[in-house]
Amino acid sequence: MENKEKIYRKLQEHLDKLPVGFPSTESGVEIRILKHLFTLEEAELALNLSTAFPEKLNSIYRRMRDRGIPKEELEEKLDKMVKKGLIQGGDTVKMLGYGKSYSCAPFIVGIFEYQANRLTKEFFKDYKEYLYGPYLKEYLNPNTPFQFRTIPVEKSLSINQSISNYDDVEQIFENANGPFGVTNCICKQGMDILGKPCTHTDLRETCISINEGAIQGLQVGYVREINKNEAIGILRKAQDAGLVLMPGNSQMPLSICTCCGDCCQILTSLKKMPKPVDFIESNYFAAVNEELCETCETCIERCKMEALTIADGRASVDLDRCIGCGNCVSTCPSNAIQLIKKEKENVPPKDIVDLYIQLIKGKS
Repeated sequence: MENKEKIYRKLQEHLDKLPVGFPSTESGVEIRILKHLFTLEEAELALNLSTAFPEKLNSIYRRMRDRGIPKEELEEKLDKMVKKGLIQGGDTVKMLGYGKSYSCAPFIVGIFEYQANRLTKEFFKDYKEYLYGPYLKEYLNPNTPFQFRTIPVEKSLSINQSISNYDDVEQIFENANGPFGVTNCICKQGMDILGKPCTHTDLRETCISINEGAIQGLQVGYVREINKNEAIGILRKAQDAGLVLMPGNSQMPLSICTCCGDCCQILTSLKKMPKPVDFIESNYFAAVNEELCETCETCIERCKMEALTIADGRASVDLDRCIGCGNCVSTCPSNAIQLIKKEKENVPPKDIVDLYIQLIKGKS
């Protein structure tokens, strides 16, 4: 058997080929993360899986025939890795009619999120160190689409404003076939473990999975199945708590995160950028009517991106920081803020496959 460290290094290099890669660091924290997750045998198996799209079990078995693992045993081992949230596929792909298939999973969105409800303090601390190091440049690559986007909270748009189906949270669910699931927010779970609980809400079960996302989550075991109305109800509670709606960046997202400004790794990452608007797609921005503004500062507290300030007796919006979530609009007591639709509409990728193709093109 190869040296243990070499196998984990090879796995890091293999995962770095994914549309959103897994870069190396000087500290070696990425290797510590892999050791938290993968046994040595699992690391070797993952080295034989595609970093693009799922491959059928038969193809993987043929490629690994020289390892001497019977096909049934290989299937059992890969299914166990799916259950541990280390790879994608298994029954998820089978249920979609493609035959049982497997592939490597990206670290985000993927392996990290699959660890909900089984986090350890050591793993989460290593994750945070990695996220705010070299991984941040990979994750927030200006040459590739971001994996998430923002859509307006329901109460932030007037009935007269036009909104595309992919920006309308209710329409997203109307157009989804299901199933639907909900899970605990892993970011909030991690901060709870570190003794730094969320300052915005006590809600924890706030992250919604849709269609294949729910199938995968149910298979891994970190998702609780719910119906469409329950999903919408959970999102409304999250909106009332001031959380930002962040679906996956496609017209039919597989998940919708509800994000705060102190736990959420998406927003805290974006907040560090001088121009968050360069990294995340949104079709709206906030505008203040100075005549109506009473400078009550409610919007300052609601904004997760520090995009609103008050000076000289009036509120103003920094359009480099506004991500068009609408949180400031829905609670303004004087109705002084409204969301304005951008002249050029950002049309999200059609689906997750289209998003991955765009990520691969941008990375090459």
